[in-house]
Amino acid sequence: MLNFYISISYFFHFFSNLFLKIRLLKKKEDPYRYQEKLGKYNVANDKNTIWFNASSLGEIKSIVPLILHFANKQNLRILVTTSTLSSSQYFHTVFNNSPNVIHQFSPLDTPIIVKRFLKHWKPRVSIFIESELWPNLIMESKKTSSLILLNARLSKKSFARWKLVKSLARFIFEQFDSITAQSKEAKSFIEYFNIKNIIFFGNLKFSSMQELPNDNVFNFKKKLNYSWVAMSTHRGEEEFVIAVSKIIKEKKIISQCILIPRHIERIKEILDLLKLHNCSYQLKSEKPESQADNDFYIVDSYGDTKKIFEQINLVFLGGSIINHGGQNPLEAAKEGCYVFHGPHIHNFSEIYEFLDNNGISTLVKNQHELATSLILNFEKPRNNQKFKDIMKDHSKTMLLDHINYLNSFIK
Repeated sequence: MLNFYISISYFFHFFSNLFLKIRLLKKKEDPYRYQEKLGKYNVANDKNTIWFNASSLGEIKSIVPLILHFANKQNLRILVTTSTLSSSQYFHTVFNNSPNVIHQFSPLDTPIIVKRFLKHWKPRVSIFIESELWPNLIMESKKTSSLILLNARLSKKSFARWKLVKSLARFIFEQFDSITAQSKEAKSFIEYFNIKNIIFFGNLKFSSMQELPNDNVFNFKKKLNYSWVAMSTHRGEEEFVIAVSKIIKEKKIISQCILIPRHIERIKEILDLLKLHNCSYQLKSEKPESQADNDFYIVDSYGDTKKIFEQINLVFLGGSIINHGGQNPLEAAKEGCYVFHGPHIHNFSEIYEFLDNNGISTLVKNQHELATSLILNFEKPRNNQKFKDIMKDHSKTMLLDHINYLNSFIK
């Protein structure tokens, strides 16, 4: 299986430039930097390099505190590679004034491109985040650096697939000098492949960087007392949210739902649904100032959640009523919000277990349970600072454990 993959990747190399140019036409690549994915570079490498290889925006947020810590060491250069445009944009917002931290797009996983990338950067320690398991990149990195898999994630679905190629899975995981798992479940899944060098501190996402605030968000508290947030809703969940809103309205309570869909490109579909159910609404992009008599205020832009959570502390997290596996609740919890979630949270089960056990979140099984819980909590005094303190203490513990762990390799 491994030899087949390597052969295919050699073949793909000859089409890699064409592949990226097609993605350019679809506006999925940076027109000025896409060749970084071919292992090319425009930055000299003259320092002792520590390499963090992430992928998505969520992964890069989880390692920002680690990067900030090690970036203060004058003898180190921190190289961060990611795959997506959004993660690159976020990186440059956070690290714009950090001379020891640089960003490159992750190289495509062909032997020629990977060797070109590593020949230039020569990382002393290579740290792969969560589930970035590209065989060529892993095998070549192993030859020249200490290799770590940090905050390893392996879902039940991924585990089932890896079991079909058990020998390949064992080979890949054996390349790492050390692995930290983000959950006890992930640790047990990886240990199934007879991997011994794995430890569990807890999920590094507890220490992740918060969303940067957008000053264009208005002050909700001045507009409406009974507001709640429906965050990261997926197709099939807006109907659920609408039903909750109608139940609250039937109780003669004037409330407004701040709806933040997971994918803002679905806005037209959501607006059509609201019209179908005779719900009044307002788009943030059309009029930032809220009209309190609207049933819904639709957030159709990114970067607003931190400011919203600072002002509205009742949040329903989507991806959990449908069988999606949930969405990460930590951003809301860190702002002191009380989080409601459905039963389908298997992608974040241990995080939700921690929140549930500390009284920060609760399960709702249907629209009636959520509506009843919201009504009970609209006027209920809640110690949001207590929630923030719980999250802050736990986040600090997670971060220090991971810093001490990485120090043993970086020193």
